[in-house]
Amino acid sequence: MKIFFDARMIEHPGIGRYIKCLLSEFKKRDDIELHLLGNKVYIEKHLGSHDKIIDFTYPIYSTQEQLGFLHLKKTIGHDILHVPHYNIPVLAKFNLVVTIHDLVHIVYPQGASKKFASVYMKFMVERILKSAKKIICVSHSTKNTVEKIYGQKGLNMHVVHEGVEKHFSQIEDKHYLGEVKKKYKLPEKFILYVGSIRRHKNIKMLLEAFSALQKKIPDAWLVIVGKLSHYFDFQKKNILYIGQVPDDKELAAIYNLSSVFCNLSLHEGFGLTLLEAQQCGLSVVCSNIDPHLEIGGDSVYAVSPGSIDEVVNALHKILTDTASREFFIQKGLKNIQRFDWKITADQTINIYKELLGIA
Repeated sequence: MKIFFDARMIEHPGIGRYIKCLLSEFKKRDDIELHLLGNKVYIEKHLGSHDKIIDFTYPIYSTQEQLGFLHLKKTIGHDILHVPHYNIPVLAKFNLVVTIHDLVHIVYPQGASKKFASVYMKFMVERILKSAKKIICVSHSTKNTVEKIYGQKGLNMHVVHEGVEKHFSQIEDKHYLGEVKKKYKLPEKFILYVGSIRRHKNIKMLLEAFSALQKKIPDAWLVIVGKLSHYFDFQKKNILYIGQVPDDKELAAIYNLSSVFCNLSLHEGFGLTLLEAQQCGLSVVCSNIDPHLEIGGDSVYAVSPGSIDEVVNALHKILTDTASREFFIQKGLKNIQRFDWKITADQTINIYKELLGIA
């Protein structure tokens, strides 16, 4: 079974993790022949050596990538092409599998960084629904959103949850934790946010809630990790913005050093950082949106993303009540056992087999 996989976004912070983790599991399998489209240097940086890489470095969302897919038609033939984003080929037909992570530009267009992102995404998702043989949604919430917006219950849509990487775990090495704490000048105790810095992530509310919390806990700190896509003023008392942390081992240490994880996002496709935090032994306070409830259930302290009072009360309780904090830590450690990249890979390969009619 030959699988051609578009790995161009392997260096991206969100979809890149999906690509790296899924392909790492695929490489362990002997029932597929994996051909990777992308930049050889980047692919081998993250996955090690691989002898079936097709040089395919066209920019995403470009005319060049469409022409590039067209030129690959003969190479791929009737084998499967898996595109892990909505930038699918539109000039040539393939045995196409597509992963839809979210519909953020459609659901929350004011959060898009580019003017026509919402129009482009809507057009491309319409094309996916017409041309993809199989569509993978990373959550039931994403699948339901697609069906609600497009009024279409696709029999070719499958829900496959993501997993959590093993290096996001509780770290016992105090010396290493101390080194990371010193490197990033981290405070003794702090609330942690990890994720992109975009409007739909509700960063404004996070900052306002933290300001209100400081009236109850004056020595509270907020540490923010992630790529800055939209501007927010982080030059305020006891707020530390450290940007992206490309080293996952160091990121895991930052999770371990924090007191509570907080994500008040207005829209998500999945919510992987919640699970990373739980696997590192953290309590999680998050918005009560459907994806968070789907993956977190009763293991997260869910609050209304528009209520400062609810957010402040939740954070205050976790930071000051040891029993509550430990309750959510233990719930979280049990919850993450449901998510594993091997399971994700197995389910994805079963979808390939179903498409090709392989028992």
